[in-house]
Amino acid sequence: MLIVGDSLAFGMQPFLGEMLGGRVLTWDVVRGRTTPNGMRALRIALLTLHPQTVVISLGTNDGPDPRRFSNRVRRTLRSVPDACIVWPTIWRPRRKGAYRGLNRVLRREARRDPRLTVVDWDRTVSKKTVVLPDGLHPSVPSYRVRSSLVAVAVVRGCVAAPPS
Repeated sequence: MLIVGDSLAFGMQPFLGEMLGGRVLTWDVVRGRTTPNGMRALRIALLTLHPQTVVISLGTNDGPDPRRFSNRVRRTLRSVPDACIVWPTIWRPRRKGAYRGLNRVLRREARRDPRLTVVDWDRTVSKKTVVLPDGLHPSVPSYRVRSSLVAVAVVRGCVAAPPS
């Protein structure tokens, strides 16, 4: 399993491996990473890795343009032809720009591509079941919740299982 992402992925490192018991995890996470930078890291990682599942935690540091994000998401999906992809939705404070359009893109692409599973992080935050001390980054217990949501999605796998 490969995890490519930003600070929100970084915060899951202490928990996700333990929740997935025994799976080999490869992390490529950088705080402040944008989707284009993450896409580049993903392409490089896929030169040597052939994961069954890719977790992508990107978009939080991108601009608010859904069309631009849609192009990035589609290119990312094309770059990972033989794996399930798990991608949490975006939540960020208003001061960081609009994000709901970006989540609509993720959900639309998940309807189009059965390999993509979207984790409803935005809905979890909206229900106030997690704490974001700075309005963006979860508290330690809330990172555990985020990790659990991702782990459940990984275990369930994608609708269209990739070829063996």
